[in-house]
Formats: sequence, structure tokens, C-alpha cells
Amino acid sequence: MPIQATCPYCATLCSIGEQHVGQMVRCFACAQVFRVHGSNAAPAAPVSLEFDAIPMPSFDAEPERPAPLTLDIHAATSAGKVREHNEDAYLIRRQAWSRLDDRCELVLLAVADGMGGYGGGALASALTVRALQSALTPWFDGALAGQLRPEQTAIDQLRGALTQASQAVHAAAQADAQRKGMGAAAVAAVLWRNTAFVGHVGDCRAYQFHEGQLTQVTKDQTLVQRMLDQGTLQPHEAAHHPARNELSQAIGRRPEVTPEFCQLSLGRGDWLILACDGLQAHLSHAELRKEIELALPSASFLAERLVDAANQRGGSDNCTVIVVHGA
Repeated sequence: MPIQATCPYCATLCSIGEQHVGQMVRCFACAQVFRVHGSNAAPAAPVSLEFDAIPMPSFDAEPERPAPLTLDIHAATSAGKVREHNEDAYLIRRQAWSRLDDRCELVLLAVADGMGGYGGGALASALTVRALQSALTPWFDGALAGQLRPEQTAIDQLRGALTQASQAVHAAAQADAQRKGMGAAAVAAVLWRNTAFVGHVGDCRAYQFHEGQLTQVTKDQTLVQRMLDQGTLQPHEAAHHPARNELSQAIGRRPEVTPEFCQLSLGRGDWLILACDGLQAHLSHAELRKEIELALPSASFLAERLVDAANQRGGSDNCTVIVVHGA
């Protein structure tokens, strides 16, 4: 049976289903969220109403939503021991706000590994993170205004942002003959309500450490990985294959790219690591897991430790990592 609930913000009578008493609803007149209870609800008169409240799903109602994690985030980067310049770039954007008793935080993370002569790699990685920031700013604004639900659109937004980044890098390469062919590998993640939405192009990676297990959650877009998938190359041959650094896709190589995506649940004590290939060049999967197991529960400690470890093992390439720890 429908009932009428009075919005405490604009006094509009909103028609809702009786089953939503005690739950959070959104007023269609002013878009504010309020809880329906006995003091503001009454049987609905048999008339047509101008405004109908929208029942909020259980995701937005306590106590079913898990308590938000406190995210500790830190980035570290180094040119390494061989390269003169650091052609990596990274981006951390955190936006936190509250609405009524709802605490929200939307985070964008990105690591870009540039390639190309005459400074092209540094330009490509810088353009990549700038394009990601620019492309996702309207989406961040919409989330703050309560006009969208980030979990419903995060992957589509990442896909569009990575495509815009590829178009920006490709256009810059076409405009300068010395930088023709420049590009970047990139991995990006959006964090929202204890969930990570991850997209990548090339061989930048994302790892998750959960309950003692380390998982590489991205698959390299490289020629070597393609041969591994086809069974024409064995895993023990991959690390030393002459084509191990050849990407099957890169930001800027073409205007359009086909990123790959995954979605992860983050729990207390979990680690999320985004890294360029300068880390994997010197730390095996087992060595990376060992570094995490021995780390203090501090994102800055682990991020700096991983870059230092890559340098201590030769530092043959630029190395950049972003580390997230949930508490």
C-alpha cells in the first residue's frame, strides 16, 4: 500500500511503497536523502502526486553497507641506476565529502611509463596522467553533487579516459616529427566504497595482497604474454625473451586503445599496488610477496622500500609505484 512521507528539507509529500518505511529515500523535488519513519509517514490519499520519492537501494542504507576503509596511499618513483631521466609519471587524486551521515571518498590513481626518444617518453607519460585527470573531472564533480553512482559507471569512465589519453598522446606525436611513435603504458584505478576498479594498457601492472596471497590482477599486453597465452612460449623463457619489452598495445600508438579491466573488493589489511615495469624487472612475484609480508602497515614504507629494492637489484629502468593500504 502506498504511503506519503513528508520530505524534511522541502516539505514535499512523496509517495512511496509501504515496504520502504525505515529506509532511506531520495526526494524527487529537492534530491535530498531522508529516512522514512512513523512521524513523517501517513497513508496516501487516492490522488495523483507530482513528486514520487525514489527508494534508495540497500547499498545506501545502514547497516548493510560495510564501514568505509581508511585508505593510506603513497607513491614513490626513481630514475633508477642506469637511465639519466625519469620518464614515468603518476597521479593521485582524492576527493572526500560527507552527505548527512554518509562519508564518501572517491580516489583516482594512475601510473604511466613513457617511451620515445627526444624526451618523448616523459611527454607521453605526462600527457597521459593529465588527460586522465581532465577526462574524469566532470565525473568527480557529478559524484560530489550526488548526480550519479560511481560504482555503476567507473569502468566506462576509465575506458573513456584512457581512450582520451591515447588520442592526446597520438596527436602530440603526429605534431612533432622527432616524437613520432612516442607512447606510454598505463594502469589506473578508481577506489570507491571499498572497491577498486582497475584498467590498464600495456605492461604496467596492478597487484592485490589479500589474506596472505599476492595476485597480479592485470595481464600484460605484450607480445611475450600473447605467446604465453598461445602456448608457443614457456614461462621460464619469458623473462629473457628478446621481445619481452614489446607492447601489443600502448597509449598513443593509435588514437583508439582497448584497455582491460577488473574489479576488486578491498578489505582491512589489504594492499593494492600499481607499478610500471621497472618493478617487475627486478622483483619476482615471490620477492614482491616477501617484501609485502615484511612491510610495516604503512603505504609510504612499502612504496619507498619497493623502489629501493628495484634499485638495489640493478635499477635498470625507471621505477614508479603507488601503494594503497586499507585499515
